[in-house]
Amino acid sequence: MFRSAILASPSSLDQRIAPARIEPETFRALGHELVERLADFMAALPDRSVKPRQSAQDIQSWLAEAAFPETASPAQQVLGQACDLLCSHAVSTSHPRFWAYVMGAASPMGMFADFLAAAVSAPATSYATSGLTVAMEAQTIQWMARLIGYPSGGGGLFVSGGSVANLVALRLALHAVLGADVRAVGLADPEASQLCLYATEDAHSSIDAAAEVSGLGTQRIRRIRLDAAGRMDVTDLQQKIRADKTTGKTPLMVVATAGTTSLGAVDPLRDIARICRDEQVWFHVDGAYGGFAALSPDAPDDIHGLQEADSVTIDPHKWLYMPADIGCVLTRDPKLLLDTFRQGAPYYAENDEQALLGGPERLQFRDLGLQTTRAFRALKVRLGLQLVGRSGYRQMITDDIRLARKLHEIAGSHPELEAFTHHLSITTFRYRPANSVSGTAEGEARLDRLNHAILDELHRCGIAYPSHTTVRGKFALRVCIVNFNTSLADLEDLVRHVTDIGRAVSRDLA
Repeated sequence: MFRSAILASPSSLDQRIAPARIEPETFRALGHELVERLADFMAALPDRSVKPRQSAQDIQSWLAEAAFPETASPAQQVLGQACDLLCSHAVSTSHPRFWAYVMGAASPMGMFADFLAAAVSAPATSYATSGLTVAMEAQTIQWMARLIGYPSGGGGLFVSGGSVANLVALRLALHAVLGADVRAVGLADPEASQLCLYATEDAHSSIDAAAEVSGLGTQRIRRIRLDAAGRMDVTDLQQKIRADKTTGKTPLMVVATAGTTSLGAVDPLRDIARICRDEQVWFHVDGAYGGFAALSPDAPDDIHGLQEADSVTIDPHKWLYMPADIGCVLTRDPKLLLDTFRQGAPYYAENDEQALLGGPERLQFRDLGLQTTRAFRALKVRLGLQLVGRSGYRQMITDDIRLARKLHEIAGSHPELEAFTHHLSITTFRYRPANSVSGTAEGEARLDRLNHAILDELHRCGIAYPSHTTVRGKFALRVCIVNFNTSLADLEDLVRHVTDIGRAVSRDLA
């Protein structure tokens, strides 16, 4: 009875109807149309607004037009509507005048790689399931280490971004200091209550998040002073470590930064490495932004101290210009990754520790981090590196640094601008009318309001998209160039618009 009912069904299993399936000819036509439209979008990008004008009401109106989909719709209609909406109204980090936060322009090869990886749908979880993709990722991890000068023979994996990479690094440090028991008892052991982590106020917020998620807690973070250049004060670091030891505490980890998010400063990594060796403390470098600057002759010499770290975070979706999301964590000790994260279950193939040191024939990436099901993120990094090579990245990163330096020079010589800082590819400055009064509380407050208004107007008009920060208590415009589409002409346009808007706003505030 039940069998006959199933066979009589309109969607019988011997002739299955799958609404998600798109026939090859339709797939080919959709792909051609999408690529044509995206090529037009990228060609027109420099001439469009960085941030298309839209209100919260506009966005809600567009969403309201999309009723919950109870039934199917034609593929061309679904894809076409999404393409119309995004190409007309979304902010693109690939725009030549997008300089906010640390969001890299997306390389076309990275786009193709994401599409290819998704279309093939090969997992990157274990060699037993998909040996080719796992072997390719393992090799690409070694390429990442070689690219930044990190020692060969280490290990690592690709993750969603720097936040997860920093969390992985903290778990490695906890396992290295507390041993395997930390996996069973967590931080309940009395010894764990004495652990301390060291970082500056300018360390990325993901360090605090990692302390929270791991159970360590942010109260265990010792804040190290900054020097006049915005870098970790190594004297203060050493004093705090030694003071903690004398009171029975256990220094767990020092988090140094290669390229702070706010200013782009690079901590004195070699000096910090020496202190960590002497004091036997895990040394982690958050190089999510600045790690790849090790390629450039224009980067500060301190950047090469990351080669001495126990673990390093780098973000290909920042300065390798990969589409988000992709981060990477590297460590000197590949076996520690396995000891920290390996999971056993009857449905898992057994990992082989020798695979970490030799071939990847029994390597399970699910045992080296937090994720089990993993996208083949490594492909876009691999193809991007094969396309341009080390030399190509060296050139593009150096160009970004030099453009930021040029902006700092222009601001410094302009009678209506005040240049603050330049580190790596980040420059900070502000508009200051020639007749303005600075240095007093009232004068500084007025300049803060003025520059805030300038930033808002730049965003509102879609002229450019810098962000802001605070430098020595002063509101500053912040330009971070991780964008191979940016030219000197774009920066000269920015200066002209900042001064034009500044003059107009100054009159309004007078």
